[in-house]
Amino acid sequence: MTAAVSKADKQRGRALLWLALAAIAATALAVAAVLSGRTGVSANAMNEKLVPGLGDAAAGAASIKIESPTVYVTLNKDASGAWVVADRSNYPANAEGVRALILSMQQLDLIERRTADPARHAALELTTGQAGNGHAVTVTDASGKVLAAMVAGKVQTRAAGTTPGTLFVRRAGEDQTYLARGGIAIPASVGATLDKTLFKLDQARIKSVVFTPRGLKPYSLSRATPETKEFALDEIPDGKVAADAAVLQSPASAIAGLTFDDVIKADAVKMEDATQVVFTTFDGLSLKVTIMPGGSDGVFAVMTASAADDAAEGVKDEAAAIDARVGGWAYKIPTFVVTNLAPPLEQMVADKPAPGQTPIPENGGEALPGEPEAAEPTPPAPTPTPATP
Repeated sequence: MTAAVSKADKQRGRALLWLALAAIAATALAVAAVLSGRTGVSANAMNEKLVPGLGDAAAGAASIKIESPTVYVTLNKDASGAWVVADRSNYPANAEGVRALILSMQQLDLIERRTADPARHAALELTTGQAGNGHAVTVTDASGKVLAAMVAGKVQTRAAGTTPGTLFVRRAGEDQTYLARGGIAIPASVGATLDKTLFKLDQARIKSVVFTPRGLKPYSLSRATPETKEFALDEIPDGKVAADAAVLQSPASAIAGLTFDDVIKADAVKMEDATQVVFTTFDGLSLKVTIMPGGSDGVFAVMTASAADDAAEGVKDEAAAIDARVGGWAYKIPTFVVTNLAPPLEQMVADKPAPGQTPIPENGGEALPGEPEAAEPTPPAPTPTPATP
């Protein structure tokens, strides 16, 4: 009985030994597979932030420098804590754009190491300097301490829905590159860093618009009362009629939704050969827009606001606020905006139909409701057939 138990123990021992050896072998194979990359998980895989700690330090950011092929600009925080564009004489910056840029930097997750060879940076759009193709961003605090410095490069995959994209990045001053998850909110131009808020002027308030085009005859548009929906052309040239109501409305629509591409100090623009447009509201606010051709640099507009002596205090405050915002600046206006803001008189009129002339319908030739049907053309008389001799 004792010998039988001993033999069974030996058999169980050998079985356990084989199981242990098999486990060791499996572990060794798994380690070898990881090291050789055959498991599908790269040895370069990682999971860390490109700029660790930026989330806590972002509140202390005082300056952001952006250098890229499309924009070279410095944004600073002024004494009041507002962001301004240093390259545009400290014009107010797009605060939402600044926040989006810093937040996008905070959220960049490194997921894989890539090349550390500087010769391959150009292919990943990660070079810097005068001929660089990367987007370099440096964030510093008020003392000049660098809080974050990075270069964003080529986008590998674009974001789709809630799935973030991927792009190549590197830390400034380092050759090591990475594939990162996320995106970077780099502005497309200096103009994109500017605060595009100007003023609010409801076109329903506008009573009159007086145009003094350079070298051309002045003219004006007006509405009799605030309830009058359409503008009227105050003086119509001989042989002309006023254009459609939508055309006459275009200057009021343009000033109500005024936008601009860029800005410079007003004293940098020559106030010569200017076109002037004055918008006056029913409650006594006046906004004068002086438009100057800027040659190859575009068209610039200088604006000033005032209020009538008998205007309400709220209107006078509004005029002062507009002047505080736009006074002293010249705004680069898109061409299509200028066309609507200050159209020539020829654009506001049409030829008067000749006496007895019926206007051609605009619906393809069919008679409009209430109009007589066009008469059918009279067929030509048949040609007589010669008699046969």
